[in-house]
Amino acid sequence: MLDVIRRGQRWVTGLFVVGIGGAMVFFIGLGGPLQGGNSDTIVRVGPHQFGSVEFNRERIQREQLYRNALGDGFDADALQKTLDETTVRALVDRALLALEAERLGISVSQQEVERSVLNWGAFRNSEGRFDPETFENWAQYEYGTQRNFVVDQRMRLMATKMARLLFTNARVSDGEARQAVERRLEEVKIAFVTVVPGDRAGGEIEAEAVASLLAERETEVRALYTERSDRYDVPEQVRARHILLRLDANADDELVETTRARAEDLVKSLREGADFAELAAEVSDDPGSRENGGDLGVFERGRMLPAFESAAFSLEPGTVGNPVRSDFGYHVILVEEHRQAQQQSYESVREELARELLVTESNQAANQELAERLATAVRGGHSLEESARAAGMTLGRTDWIRRRPDGFVPGLGAAPDLLATAFSLEAGQSSDRIFPVGDRLAMVQVLETKRPEPEDVDPMVPTEREQLVDQKRNAQTEAWMDTRRAKLDGSGQLYVNLELVR
Repeated sequence: MLDVIRRGQRWVTGLFVVGIGGAMVFFIGLGGPLQGGNSDTIVRVGPHQFGSVEFNRERIQREQLYRNALGDGFDADALQKTLDETTVRALVDRALLALEAERLGISVSQQEVERSVLNWGAFRNSEGRFDPETFENWAQYEYGTQRNFVVDQRMRLMATKMARLLFTNARVSDGEARQAVERRLEEVKIAFVTVVPGDRAGGEIEAEAVASLLAERETEVRALYTERSDRYDVPEQVRARHILLRLDANADDELVETTRARAEDLVKSLREGADFAELAAEVSDDPGSRENGGDLGVFERGRMLPAFESAAFSLEPGTVGNPVRSDFGYHVILVEEHRQAQQQSYESVREELARELLVTESNQAANQELAERLATAVRGGHSLEESARAAGMTLGRTDWIRRRPDGFVPGLGAAPDLLATAFSLEAGQSSDRIFPVGDRLAMVQVLETKRPEPEDVDPMVPTEREQLVDQKRNAQTEAWMDTRRAKLDGSGQLYVNLELVR
């Protein structure tokens, strides 16, 4: 769920420093376990300690942020753990920033605290003037005393100053922003070849090789058995077709009898030789299976309505049962296959699995050898297109494509390294690098490149620069937090005990 909050980098930065009524927060991980502290302390950062009162006050603010962000999608129960953790992050990060501000000699004057209070609209009356009584009542309700409030507010303002100081170090030039826009708008057309899994190795697997693998690598074979559990531990199943004559559950007796009689006529016709698939396509009221001749495929117990399931699993293959009524109406059922439950032990299939593993590895080696031959040809000055054709292989081609974070290549799938390499090549160049893409091996050649025109780039530079600045701010601040947190954690000055809020 944090992804929802993190989705807009500028918004995250905007949340980093908010006013007195809000909470300063930067969403980053806590790292390793935090230990030490008193039994009544939930969070301690150096000399700063936060108990249940401070934690709960901060948590309410976290919850309001999530409510505003998620709207109707907010679920307090589902977000309980996330809210607790982000509350801890807010308290830890605020204290870390305040400590560093103190170390650097940054201070907050009484006038700054007063100004922050005076500028908060919630403390103004209908005439727009500051109302001391409203403030006093609020401070006593939320903090117990004004003094407690001032201490907390001074820490917030110290942390805010430190955060702004960190932010000032993030700079991005127009040239960097322009380059980023050009990279995003740049397009290429590529050709690629894939070496897919197949029986390339040929030949029989010798019994001696199977025995050797079992002796030396049985752990891998057992892991393969676990991976293939759906193959070796199969429940009882049937493959069936049906014809449905739909009938409302509250139908009167006359309609029930008429529908039952129709179903019995269908059973009679089928037992006399009528084609089940043709009849289902003609009269069945089940749109999901009618077009497939009533075929329901293979199913196990627990998938169908009880009355239907009981009839289907009791029929012999190739037989049509008597009409069965369910909540949907009357069913005429044909069982085509009845598969008994299978549970094969590891010992009964270990040699089969060992042989399968050897075949897979042999084919992988053969695939790698073929890909290496293509790479050698490319290094020798041939294009990938020429090399693939000489090997009798088919190339895939794309239309114009751009860089994507997921590295998706149409016709190939997610291949981020291959896509990145494509954008490093000039038109006509081939790469001799072999890329694993799932269970395949792939290579790439660039056919054409297209650079964006200045008139397309220029309008996007200012916005890109702002986005890059925000990204750099967040990255630098996260790195800074990680370093400070690790230092305090290592010296035992950082402590969190969420058990106290469970």
